[in-house]
Amino acid sequence: MSELEQLNWKISAKAGEGVMSSAKLFAKACKRQGLAVFNYYEYPSLIKGGLQSGQVYTALRGATCQQRKLDLLIVFHEKFINEHLAELDEQSLVIVNANNFDSSKYPDLKSQVLAINLTKIARDQGANPLAANIAALGLSARIFAMDLQVMGRVVVEEFAKNKEAASKNLLVLKAAFEFTDDLIKQGKLVDRGNLVNTGVDEQLLVTGSEAIGLGVLAAGLQFYSAYPMTPATGLLHFLAAEQDNYPIVVKHAEDEIAAINHALGASFAGVRAMTGSSGGGFALMVESLSFAGVAEIPLVVLEAVRQGPATGLPTWTSQGDLNFVLGAGHGDFLRVILTPGSVEEHFVLAKLAVELAEKYQLPVLIMSDKYILESHQTMPKMILSQQNQRFAMLNDGRLGESGLGEGEFLRYKLSADGVSPRSIPGQGNALQLTNSYEHDQYGFATEDAVETKQAVDKRAAKLSALQQELPKPLYLGSKNPKQIFISFGSTINVLQEVLLDPLASQIALIHLPCVYPFPTQEFEVLLAGKNAELFVVEGDATGQLAGLIKRETKLRDLRMILRYDGRPFYSEDLLEFLQNGQLNKQYTLL
Repeated sequence: MSELEQLNWKISAKAGEGVMSSAKLFAKACKRQGLAVFNYYEYPSLIKGGLQSGQVYTALRGATCQQRKLDLLIVFHEKFINEHLAELDEQSLVIVNANNFDSSKYPDLKSQVLAINLTKIARDQGANPLAANIAALGLSARIFAMDLQVMGRVVVEEFAKNKEAASKNLLVLKAAFEFTDDLIKQGKLVDRGNLVNTGVDEQLLVTGSEAIGLGVLAAGLQFYSAYPMTPATGLLHFLAAEQDNYPIVVKHAEDEIAAINHALGASFAGVRAMTGSSGGGFALMVESLSFAGVAEIPLVVLEAVRQGPATGLPTWTSQGDLNFVLGAGHGDFLRVILTPGSVEEHFVLAKLAVELAEKYQLPVLIMSDKYILESHQTMPKMILSQQNQRFAMLNDGRLGESGLGEGEFLRYKLSADGVSPRSIPGQGNALQLTNSYEHDQYGFATEDAVETKQAVDKRAAKLSALQQELPKPLYLGSKNPKQIFISFGSTINVLQEVLLDPLASQIALIHLPCVYPFPTQEFEVLLAGKNAELFVVEGDATGQLAGLIKRETKLRDLRMILRYDGRPFYSEDLLEFLQNGQLNKQYTLL
């Protein structure tokens, strides 16, 4: 039996039939066998019905994104095959949840197709018919000679709170495994190979939302408020579930305006606070974002981008909010915009966001998107014991009563680095006034020209020290490239997969984990002396990142590869472009 070092697996059904659960469990089983994993979901904005899919790409060498060509496709309804024809070839295997299959209906389908009634397998074990998704796992485990005990443990853990369901699902899993084994022995199904099992499970499998949650908890976040809005809801659910494990209060607000104001109140009271939403909800927050800017109240905001404008495509991805995030809020005030790519970077930069917001007393925005926030990706296990920097701030008098002394307290005291002492309510020797007006050093409203300029300059003075702590652009690939792909946020996951192909031997990547303040000097240094064609790869229709680069640097000769149909980039498409200069109709080349 040949050994498989990579596998591309997909399950497709109606919303409500357990697709996301089975894909997550298959991804976990692959991870338990010591493989890298990327699990990507597509689903409509429906509770039931429509087409929903979960796609797991797993590989020994690493898996940073989804792949197009499938090794195995499991469809619960025959009609869905037409939706996946572009992902199938002669080497693909298709399993249809049915008693029989009429291949004459699909003249363009070249893959081997086998009809197996997964629902009947579930019913025969006395399980809920929806356990057909567990039967799909048992079938898959046998087709690729996976460890059934590993898959079984994953299933038991998933249903740990319902022992009866766990027991029946184990029976379904085993029955599907044995049924498939019989088909192989009878020659009705060809052995597809043995998926590698390293026996060493050293990674975590988390979504981008879960990685942000872990990062902010590691930074000592104590309050999170939000109103549910896809794809930001994942962070709300994750943090709410962790309230019994960490000293954090999670507030389900009545709307997004309340959510950001709850977070501002909590921050003013002295706790590390955060809010989050998608573009439509964030639009309601921007007045209070300006309040955070002028009042110098630390605040972290997740802007989880989906395809707009307006309601747009609620469950699909985009990077089209960049210009909005850059200019959100009225007036001039300093903000930081972090744009993490991998789930590991989501963890690292979320922790940094909380620390920077409090240290420099300003809003820090984490801009991510549906694609990576809701996809599972493996990452190295982080250090579980985290020490944040808050205690140092307490001791130097920047926050709290220590070091404030007696007498008048200047909350907005002019300082060389722009950061003033900050008190919290209840300190007798550090009373302060905070409101949304421009103010003097005490916090009293002012319309004086001199004091206004001093206040604006003081806040802007934070930039110099702040820039030293921001993540720098990442350069990967050839030192003397013919082409350079430039991206921000989640797109780096796809571009890293491109780099693994021999066709990419003469390309390089530049990833921007922070787009504002823009790292002009570092960015220009990376490109110095490079005689390469520059392509900005971004998920919007107008080239917003390219426009920002032109605004912040001397670069003008930029081409753009754009996608704005709600779907992510695919490495295969970019490799085809490198080979023949052509992109398919889902992309725009400018």
